[in-house]
Amino acid sequence: MMLFESQVKNDKEYQSHKVFPLLDSFIEFYNSVYMDGPDFLTNGVYAGVINIDKVVCGSLAGTLDSVRIVLREGRINDAYSLIRKYFDGIIAVLYVNVYIAENYSLENLVVEKIQEWVNNKQKLPSTEKMMKTIRNHKPLEEFEKLFDFDGLYHRIRRLTNGNTHYNKLYYLWLNNNLIYNPRRMKELENIYASVLHLFILHFAYMYSLNPQYMMSSDYVDSLDCGIEPEEGSQYWVATFVSEVFEKYIVTNRTDIAEYMRNHTEMKL
Repeated sequence: MMLFESQVKNDKEYQSHKVFPLLDSFIEFYNSVYMDGPDFLTNGVYAGVINIDKVVCGSLAGTLDSVRIVLREGRINDAYSLIRKYFDGIIAVLYVNVYIAENYSLENLVVEKIQEWVNNKQKLPSTEKMMKTIRNHKPLEEFEKLFDFDGLYHRIRRLTNGNTHYNKLYYLWLNNNLIYNPRRMKELENIYASVLHLFILHFAYMYSLNPQYMMSSDYVDSLDCGIEPEEGSQYWVATFVSEVFEKYIVTNRTDIAEYMRNHTEMKL
């Protein structure tokens, strides 16, 4: 039997690309949200859902892990398709949060449209409609201007869609790890930038819509132990949140970091 050897398996430049530690960091972050994030109930829904954002973050950790696995094997086209799935997951959960924020009230304790989705009885709208709802959310209209939705995020969407639907023959070549491809490292750069900016979008909106999700466990831990919480500890930020904020938001988008610091009582 003839053995075929992957062109990337022993390629040190490929295997040491910065996209891999980036994925490692984001997977760890999402797992931390799922395992250690505060258990605030999502308003507007019931039926056993603890927190929709935690459920989604657990799923996004899995999606990025899948990206990492297929990239290690040189299946770049598959990675792009999974990144589109990552994009879809982010837009879906942000839409759910915005829709609940705009429709939940004491007179409307159950937001029917989202409840039906939770109960697996109704789909969410198209990505375009969900994106429009997110962008038009009045409380964050100044925040929305900091994101290049019509430029950068449109290009990411087009690139990942193109790979998913094989809009070019070139995209099929990207999945073949047996051939020499002089553009492989360039594609890793594109994937790095795409994942980074999608993560920034999700992190920034998730915590701007629900800043209480940043909370460290110190305040609640004190109450659980019958100890008076230290003054102001309800505004302390979990270490895994602050570390990611400093490493990826502050260093790449100082404008977004500044907005977040100025529009929350949490001590970022």
